[in-house]
Amino acid sequence: MFICIVPVTVFMYFNMYPINWKNKKRIYGVANRSEYKGDKESAFIDILNKTHRKQATIIMVALVIISVALFFVPTFILKTIIWTIFAFIDLFVITIPYVLGNSEMKRFKKNHGIISDNLLYADTKTSGCVHGLNIPMLVIANIIGAVILLISILADAGMLPIFNSINNLYGDAHVITILTATFLFTNVLFLLIAFIVDNSKNEVISENSDINVNYNRAKKKVFADYSIAITWIDNIAALITLIVLPILHSEILILVLLGIYLAFTMIGTIVYAIKRMKLDERYEKNTDEIITDDDDYWILGMFYYNPRDKRLNIEKRVGVGYSVNLAHPVGMMISAMGILSIIASILALIWIGMMAYTPINVYTENNTIICHHLWDEYKIESSNIVEIESGELSDIKAIRTAGTGLENVAKGTFSVNGEAGCKLFLNPQSGKYIKIVTNDKTYYISDNTADETEELYRFLLSILG
Repeated sequence: MFICIVPVTVFMYFNMYPINWKNKKRIYGVANRSEYKGDKESAFIDILNKTHRKQATIIMVALVIISVALFFVPTFILKTIIWTIFAFIDLFVITIPYVLGNSEMKRFKKNHGIISDNLLYADTKTSGCVHGLNIPMLVIANIIGAVILLISILADAGMLPIFNSINNLYGDAHVITILTATFLFTNVLFLLIAFIVDNSKNEVISENSDINVNYNRAKKKVFADYSIAITWIDNIAALITLIVLPILHSEILILVLLGIYLAFTMIGTIVYAIKRMKLDERYEKNTDEIITDDDDYWILGMFYYNPRDKRLNIEKRVGVGYSVNLAHPVGMMISAMGILSIIASILALIWIGMMAYTPINVYTENNTIICHHLWDEYKIESSNIVEIESGELSDIKAIRTAGTGLENVAKGTFSVNGEAGCKLFLNPQSGKYIKIVTNDKTYYISDNTADETEELYRFLLSILG
């Protein structure tokens, strides 16, 4: 999270709050015009920019300090929850000075009598004929990703002897399949986005059609190279996952691999951003001034909503890359999915927090052993118990098939010491377990501490006679 959040925050700061606004195409999301270069106008915008840049500097420094402080949060679950919430807050707070600047610039534009004519320029000579995507390279990369996923599925299913011979610990938990499927999903997503971008309408930056062709081809080529690079990074990560995890089976290793993967992805994104900025700077110096006055369609300078524009994707005014036209039907769907994803993430955090910080409870009622956590997970009738024993948790090896594995809660269906289909209801920090074998299932349960688990064991022995 630190590797992702801090570089993104720093990049947004330098991209949204430039020192010299006069060389930029836009000022806080408002098109930069020659009317703003007069002495009085320039002086006003200088003050506006310095004010909001100072605000953004204070915010960025505070966010970085908070990011470092979050390393000292005590537990992994609490860290995950706080980091995820902080990520949403970070991306929101760093944009506040930008939104204020956008509002002031629009008001400044209106006060100077610059009325938006809402023009959209099109170069009919080059419309739809410029592409930069290497389709075979991207398709081949996705095919390789699909092959890696297929091998992962077969390995998890125990159908490949070579993986069985090296003790595929994570087979029953399907960790390899889940990770490689995630990488392939990212590949497919980038494939779709790359096709959309490559077939998007050309941006008009000059009255010279040749300049428009060269600019749009270069712009699409940069994005195509970025998409291919990310796809191959995904494939390499999936391949390493497939080869390394069965041999060095470790959850810590998974986190390390994901951290390295995120670092390379971030590096690729930064390289793409730098190339785009250099490309724009090069063409801005050598093109005529053509202003597409659609400022009023950019809500807060960040969200594009224009019912008159039939384009789905549009270049962002904040950062690099592409956004969607919220007035387009597909754009509405994508936006709705994004909002639902954010809501789902917040609800998932609440759910994880409840799971992690609600203690488990094992008690008996009418000769029935009840395992309760948020609700009654298991009810074990004493008349069905065939065998009961206790032991140290360090003596068992449990592999999750379906369930929850947190620092203080492990519940669900697990494979224990090679026996599949066991039901767990444990606090791993207790250090002890009680094994209950019934006519149809095997349970491994505990209380919250070793002493409480021992007491529970003795009590169960007494009621079972």
